[in-house]
Amino acid sequence: MTAQARNDVNAWVPDLTHRQHIHIIAIGGAAMSALARILLAEGHRVTGSDLVAGAELSGLRLAGAEVWVGHDPAHVDGADLVAISTAVREGNPELEEAFRRRIPVAGRPAMMEAISGDKRTVAISGTHGKTTTSAMAAVAFDAAGLSPSFFVGAQIAQLGAAVRWGPGPLFVAEADESDSSFLRFRAEAVIVTNMEEDHLDFHGSMENLEAAFVAFVDGADRARVLCADDAGSRRLASRHRDCITYGTSPDAVYRIVGFEPTGLGSSFTVEHAGGTFPMRLQIGGLHNARNATAVLAMGCALGTDGRALVDGLADFRGVARRFEFRGERNGITFVDDYGHLPAKVAATLAGARGIATSAGWKRIVAVFEPHRYTRVQSLGLQFADAFADADVVVVTPIYAAGQDPIPGVTSRLISGAIRVRHPDAVVVDVDDRQQTVAYLVRELRPGDLCITLNAGDLTTLPDDVQRALGGS
Repeated sequence: MTAQARNDVNAWVPDLTHRQHIHIIAIGGAAMSALARILLAEGHRVTGSDLVAGAELSGLRLAGAEVWVGHDPAHVDGADLVAISTAVREGNPELEEAFRRRIPVAGRPAMMEAISGDKRTVAISGTHGKTTTSAMAAVAFDAAGLSPSFFVGAQIAQLGAAVRWGPGPLFVAEADESDSSFLRFRAEAVIVTNMEEDHLDFHGSMENLEAAFVAFVDGADRARVLCADDAGSRRLASRHRDCITYGTSPDAVYRIVGFEPTGLGSSFTVEHAGGTFPMRLQIGGLHNARNATAVLAMGCALGTDGRALVDGLADFRGVARRFEFRGERNGITFVDDYGHLPAKVAATLAGARGIATSAGWKRIVAVFEPHRYTRVQSLGLQFADAFADADVVVVTPIYAAGQDPIPGVTSRLISGAIRVRHPDAVVVDVDDRQQTVAYLVRELRPGDLCITLNAGDLTTLPDDVQRALGGS
């Protein structure tokens, strides 16, 4: 390929069958760093750059990549292919230099399509829950002796990685619906955890988003596993007679019964025509029982022994930023969670409420950082009931994620919606990090669970608050 249009970075699939020098712009992001590790495992020479230094860049250097902080046209010297994340825009000096030199440029979706074609791909998507479900699948399939490759958006506790390129035939991939890149996976099997209104800044309408999910499900030719408890997923399942459904619904093919919280985990039974599976999980919440059941259903559909999958799921210890324990100070427990959409926030807090007694928590203090102006504009009012299981709700300013402010769109849309629906709720607006820490130091007391919910930079808040609290 000697010439390429600037808007053509995802319109072709690169040939990765021979080893080459691949340069990755914005290599430090979760998806691109995972891509880099797969390419290194396949024997390619990988270089890359990012604007910010951090632990991920250090880890990539140890893995064998040559990485720079800052973007410079000279970084593309000798590259056979340049890969870019969706965050890279025209004007980036390395991208401009690649176009000037007529070096082929591939976007992340095109790169993932090229990689997924090398193995039998199980793609897992949904508005929320896809990271945990993908991690569960990697752990369960590994425990069943399949040695799967996996590409997950967070660190998996017992596997010690978010990505691995293993010797087995399966590739477990967390598939992103936000920009329709999940359609680029050559998946023979798919899981859909749910389908709710989100990413309309890209899709334009709920109808378009649903059309993308329809194409995702239609593309699978081996197994389609969809949640029977979610209205959107049920609509998708109704299109195919051979869909495998799961959940608490009476008509689910894999039906959850007898769910009970057990300490920080849960126990339940999955009923299926092919057998009954007693399940125990180390992580709590009915939503995680659903996620585990999806993995069990998929594994059985692929011919894997169900008992081995159950044993693997029982050992699953979670992933980073999914109800992640972040410490205990002065009798206060700190947890961080990636939840930033109404249904996910509600599910996470309901899970916390379900285990509060056994965990010894007297109050749940939720600290929420809204994510993106467009999301708050379209979904802000839907948060009105999302915090029903919290005793105190602290709402911080919006995390922009690179977006420009929208006039009239602030975090007060969310806090106001909560107050209107729940006049007796304790809802506190804060203006910055310093004010947030100060409020929590005054408010928190022994027996509290303080949970941060965000997809931005609030994840470091538990450390700040614990330092400010002192004690032990």
